[in-house]
Amino acid sequence: MSRKQWLVLATLALFNVIVLCAMAVVVIYSLTQSPSASAPIPTLFPTVSPWPTPPPTWTPTPTSTPQFTPTPRPTGTPAGTPTPEPTFPPTSTFTPTPLPTPTPRPLENPTFEGIQPNSIPGWQTGGFVNWASGDEFDPGTSYAAPRFHQADDPLQRINGPTLQIDTEPWVKLRAWTFQTVDVEPGSLVQFQIRAAGFVKDTTGHYILKAGVDPEGGEGCEAAQWGDEQTINQNAGAVTLVSPEVVAGQAGRVTVCAFAETQYAQVYHAAFFDDAALTTSLPVSP
Repeated sequence: MSRKQWLVLATLALFNVIVLCAMAVVVIYSLTQSPSASAPIPTLFPTVSPWPTPPPTWTPTPTSTPQFTPTPRPTGTPAGTPTPEPTFPPTSTFTPTPLPTPTPRPLENPTFEGIQPNSIPGWQTGGFVNWASGDEFDPGTSYAAPRFHQADDPLQRINGPTLQIDTEPWVKLRAWTFQTVDVEPGSLVQFQIRAAGFVKDTTGHYILKAGVDPEGGEGCEAAQWGDEQTINQNAGAVTLVSPEVVAGQAGRVTVCAFAETQYAQVYHAAFFDDAALTTSLPVSP
């Protein structure tokens, strides 16, 4: 072997000897020490729980509840004499004034029985006349004498025997029938009657109304009239009503039924039936 190789082997051998000597020293030292001194002190590690630890819960410190101390009541004193309540007079109760009760007042021949030409039992007749045959004629202002008779056509009767009023063809008509009746002075009086109108040309009509003269005058010039009804046969029979009037001190009233054509026609007629009068005494306040 070369010199260099021998040098390496010598170095390794020396290193092994040094290591063995060091190990021997360590073994000898270990054997000479006491067991308690040589035992290593264990190191403690905290145990980790697999579940999370909940946060601490705060528990309030109970406080004492204050005790209620009742307030002492004042010592009762003798009650005084109560003040009497004022007395009020009773309130008067309103009593409505009773309405007067109408009483039928008999009329003479209210259903127009036994009529003869221009003569009606129990009734008088009247009319406005300013024209006669042979006079100058104006279709708008000429009025011929009315004719009063029993309705000759059963279809035009209102309720059995019926009063019919007509006049000359193509001349206008203005007529009325009336009756005077004794009543109590100061009584309330109202008159009504059934009526109808017939015209050849239905574009025209009859003007019909009912009225009462509270002073019982002769005729119907002073009558107080109810609402007019302008009708023809298309309306059928209607009821005409006068206003309610106070009978005068004479103690009689005149009841009236009125008819007038709107304009002249070849044929026209008015019809009346079933007249009625009611009276009632006024109630004192």
